[in-house]
Amino acid sequence: MPPERPGKMTTKLTEALIAATKKPASGRIELSDTLRKGLRFRMTSTGAATWLYQKTIKGGVRRGFTLGAYPSMSLKDARAEALVIELEADRGIDRVLVAEEAATKAAEVAAAMRTTGDILAMYISMHIDRNLKPGQSRTERQTQLRTYLKPFSSRNISSVKRSELQKIVDAKAAEGKVVMANRLRSALCAFFAWAHARGHIETNPAETLQRAGKETSRRRTPTLEEVAQMWQASFDQGDLWGPFFRLCILTGQRSRKDVLEMEWKWVNFEKSRYEIPVPKNGLPHIAHLCAEAISELRALKERQTPASPFVFSTTGETAASGVTKAKQRFDAAINEIRGKKKQKPIEHWVLHDLRRSQATALAEAGFDEGVVDRIQNHVAGGSRASAVAGVYNKAEKLPERARALDAWASMVLGRWGQVVQITDARAV
Repeated sequence: MPPERPGKMTTKLTEALIAATKKPASGRIELSDTLRKGLRFRMTSTGAATWLYQKTIKGGVRRGFTLGAYPSMSLKDARAEALVIELEADRGIDRVLVAEEAATKAAEVAAAMRTTGDILAMYISMHIDRNLKPGQSRTERQTQLRTYLKPFSSRNISSVKRSELQKIVDAKAAEGKVVMANRLRSALCAFFAWAHARGHIETNPAETLQRAGKETSRRRTPTLEEVAQMWQASFDQGDLWGPFFRLCILTGQRSRKDVLEMEWKWVNFEKSRYEIPVPKNGLPHIAHLCAEAISELRALKERQTPASPFVFSTTGETAASGVTKAKQRFDAAINEIRGKKKQKPIEHWVLHDLRRSQATALAEAGFDEGVVDRIQNHVAGGSRASAVAGVYNKAEKLPERARALDAWASMVLGRWGQVVQITDARAV
C-alpha cells in the first residue's frame, strides 16, 4: 500500500480523533473514513473544518458533495448524510443534476412571471436614469412609457403583441398629433429593443412598428403684431407667469430649459447677461439681458417668497411647473385683446415659435445671420458657418448680440421706428 500523501490520512474516523485534530500551519489536513468510504474530514490552516463526500452515480459521473461544517455537523450526522447520498447514487439519482434542473426550472418560472411593469422599472433605473440627462426629456420619457404601457404592466412582457403597440401609436396619430405619435413609437422601440437585448423577451414586438406619418418642420412665425399682443396679455398672467412669458419674448431662449429653469446664480446683473451652463446643445451659452429683462428679474427677486435658487419657483425648492395650463390662460388673454380689435383668435402657436419670430424680425432689420444664430445658440448647419469653422471661430460677438436684442425689445414695445429715425438722423 503506497504511503499517504502529506496532510492526508485514511483511517476509521472517531469523534475523539476529529476533536483532537489541530489546524495545520499551512495548507490543509484531510482524514478519509474507512467505515464510510468516500467520506472525508478536511481542516484548513484557518481552522475551517468541513465534511466532504465523493460517490460515483450509477451510470453517470463521480460527484463531490459538501455535507456541512464541523462541529455543527457531527461525525455521526456526516456518515448518515453520506449513506443517503450513496443510496440515491446507487439508484442513479444525481443530486447535482437534480439541483441544476430545479434551478433552471425556477428561472423559467420566474421569467414567465416577469411582467411588463417589472421590466419597465428595470429599464428606467438601468438605462433612462443612467444615460439620459436630468431634465424635461428624461422625465417625459419615463412618464410616456409608464402611461402608455400601464395596460400591460401586470401582463407577462412576452405576451405583448406588435398589433397592440401599433394601436397605441395610431391612436395618438388619430388625435392629429403625428409628431408625438412618432416620439411615442421611438420610446416603445427603444424599450422593447433593450428588453430583447437583455434576454427578457425572445422576440421584439416593436421591431417593425410603423411610423405615424411624415413630420413637417414647424413654420409658424407669429407676426410682430401678434408678439406685441402677447406682451400686452402677459401683464394679466400674474407675478410668476407674466414675467416668464415676457422673458421668453425678450431673450429668445428655449422656454423650459433655458428660461423656466433659470437659476439666480446664472444671472449677472452688472453685465446684463445670464449664462446657461447646459443648454440643449450642451455648450454653455451667454444670453444678453436688455433693460426690460433686467427690470423683470430685479422685480422677481425682490418679491420672491420663499427665497429660491430658481428664478421661477412656487415651492422655493424646485423650478415652477404647469406651463401647459398657464399657456392656455395666456392664449385666452391674447384672444380677448384680439376680440376687441375684431380679429380672429390667434392661430395655434407654441412658445418655441417666439424664437422664429425674433430671428425673422432681426434678419429683416438687417442684423447679421451669424449674430442671430449666436443669440439663439444654434449649431452650424445649412447656410450657417460650418462645424469646422465653429471649432476655430470662438468670437462670441457679445456686443453685436446685445445690440440686436436691445433692438428686438424696441420692436416688441413699438419703439423700433423711433430708434431707426434717430439713427438715420445721426447718420445725416
